[in-house]
Amino acid sequence: MEYPFVLGTAGHIDHGKTSLVKALTGVDCDRLEEEKRRGITIELGFASLRLASGKTVSIIDVPGHERFIRQMAAGASGMDAAMLVIAATEGVMPQTKEHLDILNLLGVRCGLVALTKKDLVDGETLEIAASEVRELVRGTCLSDAAIIPVSSASGEGVSQILAEIESLTDKVPPRKGFGAFFLPIDRVFSKKGFGSVVTGTACQGTIGEGDEVEIMPSRAAGRVRSLQTHGTKAASVQPGHRVAINISGVSHDEMERGDAVCAKGAFIPADCISAWLDVLPSAHEGIAHWQRVRLHAGTVDVVARISLLRLNTDEKKRVYPPGSGGPVQLLPESNITVAAGQRFVIRLYSPLVTIGGGRIMLPNALLARSRTERENKAQTLSALASDFGPAFFLAALIHDRGIVSAQGLHELSQMDKASFAEVLKELSRPAAYNVMEFGKARLFISATAFDAIALAARRILEKFHAEYPELAGLDAEKLYASLGAVKNAGKIAAGDFKDLAGILVEKNIAAHVMIQGKTCYRSVDFRHGPDDKFMALVGRVRDAVALAGFNLLTLPELEGKLDINPADIKRAAAYLREQEDMRVIEGGFFFSSQMRDKLLSVLASMPEDITVASLRDSTGASRKYAIPMLEFLDSQGLTQRVGDKRVIVSREPAS
Repeated sequence: MEYPFVLGTAGHIDHGKTSLVKALTGVDCDRLEEEKRRGITIELGFASLRLASGKTVSIIDVPGHERFIRQMAAGASGMDAAMLVIAATEGVMPQTKEHLDILNLLGVRCGLVALTKKDLVDGETLEIAASEVRELVRGTCLSDAAIIPVSSASGEGVSQILAEIESLTDKVPPRKGFGAFFLPIDRVFSKKGFGSVVTGTACQGTIGEGDEVEIMPSRAAGRVRSLQTHGTKAASVQPGHRVAINISGVSHDEMERGDAVCAKGAFIPADCISAWLDVLPSAHEGIAHWQRVRLHAGTVDVVARISLLRLNTDEKKRVYPPGSGGPVQLLPESNITVAAGQRFVIRLYSPLVTIGGGRIMLPNALLARSRTERENKAQTLSALASDFGPAFFLAALIHDRGIVSAQGLHELSQMDKASFAEVLKELSRPAAYNVMEFGKARLFISATAFDAIALAARRILEKFHAEYPELAGLDAEKLYASLGAVKNAGKIAAGDFKDLAGILVEKNIAAHVMIQGKTCYRSVDFRHGPDDKFMALVGRVRDAVALAGFNLLTLPELEGKLDINPADIKRAAAYLREQEDMRVIEGGFFFSSQMRDKLLSVLASMPEDITVASLRDSTGASRKYAIPMLEFLDSQGLTQRVGDKRVIVSREPAS
């Protein structure tokens, strides 16, 4: 029975990791000619182990030399449990400590300690070595681990280790994950008669024969031709399985360690990653803002910058010191593909020393560019770190983006469609996640983004009332246009903004009123009331327009007649329009409701057909005025054009 459990070795070079794996499994994991010639492990080795219960589990053998820490980190990223190997002849050594640090940083949950070369030491030396081990593992993921003396040469202690591994498979719960299929590639080769083959540990999701996949970050598209676990053909695999995938459609030259096999369309190459970082207490120095480091995530090994999201107020001390940690953003120097929740390790760029690591929170984050943005993102990551569930993950994506559509959220979610739809239902409880949904496009907005837009809208309305106290409100189109410069507002289409404006009204941030059949918005505390001076100006404009009759006036003509500046005339006209007393029609002519009603009366009393010529004869107005007036009546549904003639449809304008 293939059981989804991976046990990985760890420990200093020449402490007997590979020999112990061979004693347990019969497999020599040093497959390379150079490894056999030099007598050291250089690359990751793999073996299957059949336990007494019938479970077949996977073992990953890692190199112990300090030059091959990158390989060790790649192997450790797929472990469920670790077997820390320490030679009783030498005890704890530098790579013993560094490997244990990496196991802790990568979230390995448990394991055992194999005290090897038991046959080469006496009882007292063995006890001293065991005591040293107990001191080493105190407070680590192996603090409760069994310490088992063993001799790979004689076989003494091997049965106890096998029994402990069996016990670990029962203790370690199945891997949890809410994402689509993701497998970091640790080996690529071509097999005659099959084609391209990759191997790795399935981190999340499931995959089966015939499924479409993408090789990320290159986005090369392929299909699963066949699957194997430990040399046995499998129809499908699940998280925790060691897998060999035969992929059609992609050459082995197009893939390498550090790439990932992903469910088609579920992942996006990352250039900015939000994460939670812990700095090792044993680190000789802290991690500074914008420091260049080596990032190990899964099988990825890349140079990256670190942006600290919570900076000390003293700009000279922008550092997370040893033993501390906090929210960060990782900026790899080349695009990589990582999964939400994945663990990572940070090493100094030079010298190559492990100094920290942590957990990836948002694989495709937006870079924080200001102190305010850094603090907002830090708060989002702090909340997500306390509850890394799928709904909180989606909410964190919304908080990171400010506003995102349901489609955009799915593209960022790393989930299959069915899982995403199910989790999305959880976000219908806005109070729990501080997000809201609105619009036909199903836009999701964070509380922070909504508050920023609400504040901007309130200020725009207050400014509008200060400049135009005579007007009752600002229509939705102008309010929408005025918000264009506000962050995130540009992500909202005009049609969806009306829904958001409705939320502003529901929350008593703005009020609304219907003007000329349009919804207009105003401050909740606005009291409409033009002063006497302005009303006198309105009266002069109204009288001038009425005096002109059907010989309609334009703005420049009104300005000349009244000696009033154009801005004041426009204000008066806007007020009259709001009162349904005045319109500006085609040609820029002022046309009052009084003249409209008078024109309809003239048309109704005309004995002949209504044409431009007959209207001109009946009113004395030239074609210059007659045509715009008739076209305006058409647009209002009061008249209808039939060829060159008009017929009266209604005496009341359409609402």
